[in-house]
Amino acid sequence: MENENTNPVVENITEETKNIVENIKETTKKLSSKEKKIQKEELKAQKLAAKKEKKEQKLAARQNKNTRWFYFFIFLLLAIVLLFLWDNHKRHVSYKILKLKTDSIKYNEVFYKNKYHESDSALNILLSNYNQLLKDNIDNSKDIMSKKSELLRLQKIVYLQDSILRQVQKSINVALSNYTADEVVVEMKDGKLYITMRNKLLFLSGSAVVQKKGLNALNTLSKILIENPNIDIVVEGHTDNVPLNPNDKNYSDNWDLSSARAIAVTRILVEKYKIMPERITAAGRSMYYPVAPNTTEEGRAKNRRIEIILTPNLEELYNLVDNNTNLQ
Repeated sequence: MENENTNPVVENITEETKNIVENIKETTKKLSSKEKKIQKEELKAQKLAAKKEKKEQKLAARQNKNTRWFYFFIFLLLAIVLLFLWDNHKRHVSYKILKLKTDSIKYNEVFYKNKYHESDSALNILLSNYNQLLKDNIDNSKDIMSKKSELLRLQKIVYLQDSILRQVQKSINVALSNYTADEVVVEMKDGKLYITMRNKLLFLSGSAVVQKKGLNALNTLSKILIENPNIDIVVEGHTDNVPLNPNDKNYSDNWDLSSARAIAVTRILVEKYKIMPERITAAGRSMYYPVAPNTTEEGRAKNRRIEIILTPNLEELYNLVDNNTNLQ
């Protein structure tokens, strides 16, 4: 019989083999299950890594965006600061220009006020007499005719004074026509005739010695002054505001220098060109009567000058008018 002939050892081996196969199957199944778990874990880890990477990318993008905004705001702030500084600079420059204009206006105001207050004494006397005559005409009707006559007399004196000076001005303009405007200027101001001679024509810097060209101009002028003996003469010396060299032993300051120059011109007119000394007054006015701002070289050059001021003698004018009236 076959069953009976079966070897127990073989059966045992078969049984063990079956068990081993079963164990292998179970182990394979467990391994397969573990591999699936591991794959799931790896897939989960990959997803987490992808998610983390995405978050990091988003964070990096946000940081880049924030950085761009930060630089934009820094640039904007710098632009605002630069605009503010530029505007402040423009305001400062505008303020300086405005201040210069204001200072110039103030200077001109003071200058013209000074000139306005330098009224002619002869004209003041005439105007005072004129006003007094008007008052007297109202208060005393009996003297109307005599006062009218006096008013007419005063008007004639004023007209005669102006006529004499304008005639002299024409003669001087013709005589000094060879000199340039930056050497000699002749003009009527405040009822007087001003002959302004720049230092360029008369003096070297810091000196009171008249140069040859200046002597020629004074010689030409003196001939006209001699032809008009009824005109009083004032010689004024003017300087700029630059202080003298402290080592200068000749003149202590601008007062001294302006006076010395006025006296030098006066002595030449009197001693060399024979103008009557009774007609002339010399005065040093230093730097206190400028005709231009001392802030520029051109202005200072205009302020360094000698002014020869001509005024008809008031007493002689009265006599001349009275004589003409008597002859009529």
